[in-house]
Amino acid sequence: MKLIKLFVCSLCFFANLALAETDASGEETIGLLRATLSVSDMEKSLLFYRDILGFTVRSVSPYNAPNLRRMFHVPEGVVPEFALLDASPEQPRALGLVYAPGVVIDRKANMHYAPAIVFNTNSLDLIHKRMLAQNVEVLQAPAPLLDFTGKAIGREAAYYDPDGARIVLFEVSK
Repeated sequence: MKLIKLFVCSLCFFANLALAETDASGEETIGLLRATLSVSDMEKSLLFYRDILGFTVRSVSPYNAPNLRRMFHVPEGVVPEFALLDASPEQPRALGLVYAPGVVIDRKANMHYAPAIVFNTNSLDLIHKRMLAQNVEVLQAPAPLLDFTGKAIGREAAYYDPDGARIVLFEVSK
């Protein structure tokens, strides 16, 4: 398997490229393995992703791997902390958080230029209430989610995480 690294602002996506011999059809495939974010405060970020969005923390520990240091521009002498979060039992290790003292996260730049992370949920109203209770900045309150023809297919909402990354929630109608 081949690892593809895509770098955008403070957001780093890891995608796992499965070669043709792993696909019965003979076609090359690609799947998103994990989104990993640089964060300015691990506790605030865990509060947001664990307590508000409902991720389960798999682990939080120091992680001084050379590749992580390079990707997230960790200064010499600083040991980064790495958290792995599960979205569900079917989606383990779906989100990574990297905190390194001394690495500055430009929240304002993230709010304007960082890509959005989109999650599907069946609990939009409940999550929206938790967002409001924690004074999370709302980019868009729950509103109709339209397909490309203009037909309503559910609802969506958007928020900023503690470091300004845009978080979009979809609740697709059944």
